[in-house]
Amino acid sequence: MIKFYREGCRFACRAWILLSQCSLIFFPVDAFMKRFIGLTSLLLFGWLAMYAQPSDTTIGSGPALIQMRPAGESKFFAHFSAVVKESNKVLLQWSVDSLGQGDYFIVERATEGGQYETIGAMREENLSGEYELTDIAPPNGTDLYRIKFMGEDGRLIYSKVIEVSLSSAVDFKFYPNPADKLLIIRTEHVVDIQVIDAIGSIRLAARLQPGIQVVNLSGLEKGVYILRVADKESNRIVSNQLLKN
Repeated sequence: MIKFYREGCRFACRAWILLSQCSLIFFPVDAFMKRFIGLTSLLLFGWLAMYAQPSDTTIGSGPALIQMRPAGESKFFAHFSAVVKESNKVLLQWSVDSLGQGDYFIVERATEGGQYETIGAMREENLSGEYELTDIAPPNGTDLYRIKFMGEDGRLIYSKVIEVSLSSAVDFKFYPNPADKLLIIRTEHVVDIQVIDAIGSIRLAARLQPGIQVVNLSGLEKGVYILRVADKESNRIVSNQLLKN
C-alpha cells in the first residue's frame, strides 16, 4: 500500500511539472503566475529527490551483504574483553554465537586520535566460538581495540571498542617483603588484590581504595606466595612474589 501511494505521488508530481512547463510555452501568463509555477515546480523536484525514491537500504547486490553497525550495538559478538598482563601485554578475548566455514576475524588497534591498524588475523577454527589474541607490543598511553568480522558471504561486522590505558610505571607499591603480619600497599587507583599460594589457591582477596592500605596477613602460613593486583581503571594486572615470615 505504501509503495502504491509513493508511486502515485511520483506520477502526479511529474505530471504537474510537465503541464506547468507546457503552459508557460503555449499560454500567456503574467509575472505572478510565472513565479508561482516556477516555485511550485522547484519544490516538487526537491520532494521527488528526497522522499519519492525507492527506499531499499541494502548495500551491495546478489549474495554479498555489508552490515555496518555502530560500535557497541552488534549482537554478533557475545563477549569482548581486554586484560593487561605482565610487561604491558594486552590479552584480548572474544566469543561469537555462530560462524561459517571461511569466516575470519581481523584484530585492529588505534592510539587515541589515530587510525586503526591490523595487529592480527584469525580464521574460523574453534567450535566453541571463543577466541583470544595477545598484543605483545602495545604503545603506552590510551589504546583502542576492536574486532572486525569478515564473512565469506561478504558480511562485515564490528565489535564494540575497548579502551585500554597503559603506562610505563607501576601504579602501586607494597612493603615490607618479606612480611610478617601486616602488608602495606600504596595505590593510585582502585585495585583488586589476591594472595595466591604455591598450588594456585586464592588465600586472600580484597578490593582496595586509592591511597595507603594495610592488609592483614596473620592468617597465612610461612612460605612463598604470589600477590596479584588488578588495576580497575587501566585494566592492568601485575603479579609479584610475596614472602611470608
